[in-house]
Amino acid sequence: MQSSTAGGSADGGSYRFLLYVEQNYSFAILRPLQAAAIAAGHQVQWLLVGDDVSASFLALNETCCASVKAAVDYQPHAVFVPGDRVPSFIPGLKVEVFHGLNESKRGNEYPERGMFDLFCTEGHGRTKMLQPLAEERGYFQVKETGWIKLDSLLNYKQTETFARPQILFASTFTPSLSCAASVYDEIKALSQDKCWHWLVTLHPKIDPQTAEKYRQLESENLTFFDNDKVIELLHRADVMVCDNSSIFQEFLLLNKPVVTVNNREPQACFINITTPDALAGAIEQALAPSDELLSAIKQYGPNITPYLDGQSSQRVLAVVTEMLAAGWQNTKPANLFRNLKMRKKMHYWKW
Repeated sequence: MQSSTAGGSADGGSYRFLLYVEQNYSFAILRPLQAAAIAAGHQVQWLLVGDDVSASFLALNETCCASVKAAVDYQPHAVFVPGDRVPSFIPGLKVEVFHGLNESKRGNEYPERGMFDLFCTEGHGRTKMLQPLAEERGYFQVKETGWIKLDSLLNYKQTETFARPQILFASTFTPSLSCAASVYDEIKALSQDKCWHWLVTLHPKIDPQTAEKYRQLESENLTFFDNDKVIELLHRADVMVCDNSSIFQEFLLLNKPVVTVNNREPQACFINITTPDALAGAIEQALAPSDELLSAIKQYGPNITPYLDGQSSQRVLAVVTEMLAAGWQNTKPANLFRNLKMRKKMHYWKW
């Protein structure tokens, strides 16, 4: 069995941590954890996997493993993952930190696949979903810590001001849940008007042709952004237009109004429309929100996560280091098929 001391014991309470990334949006999620870990005296390296993540998003002071072999040789004590998979052949405690807040679009059952030893949840909803599975299966733990990306979101200081209202458009990639295609013509028309400035960022897995159509709309009234600017955009925008993407939950946590298009579960804390021609009127309504809407938005945040103090990374680190110090042992199932698929994807066959 793999223990917490794989590759050598920690020296004086200092551990080696690996940040595992397959999508560019993961940088913003993991950076608060990196900062907290380094401040606590731990070592941190990144591993970028696949064609959907770019090393150009790394900061100059960030250290990246040159290969999968280098990550294995690094012998991390813990691997932090915002996605839903991680290979078993990389040593260390596997920690799921999630890529979004609890999403109702996933339903009421989390697809736990035997890849993680620890799930760090953002609030009661996801904890209640996972805890029964942890008790039933016995090979992983669930700890409620808050979501680490919110540390960046809640501690960010917006200093720049803008003359025009800033309208942020963000969309998920699943065709049945996305509004990107259906509202394109409306946003194209509205972006011809100089009264608003549009900020557009789309899920990295969205149809490339749809993304390119929006990129071609760039003008003095519309700017297209890659995913590494999300925190900045959430603070810059006055109103968000979205669909069923979990990113609008982050915007609501800043006490700002959201317009959704064909949201599957409309709530009092956002304005939902069902046809693109209602978009302009809904944005106007959001720019001058009613007291009722503002009250509903204020009540929303604590219902999603009670951890709004910007200290979730410290809680995650406390749980992880406690497990490591207690002599954690890997008891997960072999998961041979999934791990063979990951070996093939990562071209790593050393045993």
